Amino acid sequence: MAAAAERVQELDGRFLAIALVLQLAMLGFRALAWRGVLAAAYPDTRIPVFSVGCAYAAGVALNAYLPARGGEGAKVALARAQIPGSSVATVAASLSVVLALDAVLGVSLIAALWGMGLVPALPAVPSLGNLPLVVGIAAVSAIAAALAALRFAGALRRVLTSAARGLAILRTPWVYASTVLPFQLLAWGCRIGVVYLVLHAFRIDADLTSAALVVVLGGVSTAIPVPGGAGSQQVLAVYALQGVISTAGAVSFSLGMQAGVTVVNTLVGMTAVMLLFRTLRPIAAMRTATARSAR
Repeated sequence: MAAAAERVQELDGRFLAIALVLQLAMLGFRALAWRGVLAAAYPDTRIPVFSVGCAYAAGVALNAYLPARGGEGAKVALARAQIPGSSVATVAASLSVVLALDAVLGVSLIAALWGMGLVPALPAVPSLGNLPLVVGIAAVSAIAAALAALRFAGALRRVLTSAARGLAILRTPWVYASTVLPFQLLAWGCRIGVVYLVLHAFRIDADLTSAALVVVLGGVSTAIPVPGGAGSQQVLAVYALQGVISTAGAVSFSLGMQAGVTVVNTLVGMTAVMLLFRTLRPIAAMRTATARSAR
């Protein structure tokens, strides 16, 4: 703990200031990408950039405190409330387009780094002695899902029809390439830049490859149903930075960056919901956003 506190005291503020700007830019670019998907889903409706941006920022803030990325539900609920005549299925499907591209970019980046021999060796994987049990549970779950789909076929068809509308952008690749893809690529560049700058703020001499690996593995950690991927981020940071810095140094960096990003996202998210709900009470605004995400 004393070593971690000492590292924080030695941070280079110049790198952190630029990282802050890139973090804010990243949030803006991702909101613009989502807005492009929503505009394709509702071509006859005005999609307000400001409201979508506020909904996105609020959801990002809540992801740090709600398990299993519960903030995604807040994004959907808040955006739906700002778009007249919209449906939850359509808005959720539109958000999935953004998340799907993130997954594709993440896998592609890992594959490229792996192909260049820049990914550290994986630790030994324990024996899967319970594999037959896992397969059995998966099979039973699949059968139950199929039966439920047959039972509620009508309702499911309506939901799928609404969801398909949220994927409309995929039917016009040229529109997607001009209104969504550039903003997501810029957002990814900002994310990698933030990690690179924070690494150097901690006086860790890492290159862009290490920063990119930390970004990709940080995204993987959010799949673990723990608020903000706490704990898993530190484990994956140690893996990504092995050979660059000691385990203690990697953990200190990861904890510091996670805390800093959480503070920034929380402040931005609280400001966003205060503006969205036109109130000067940040706690009440966040509670309203959380309640809407649970609906």
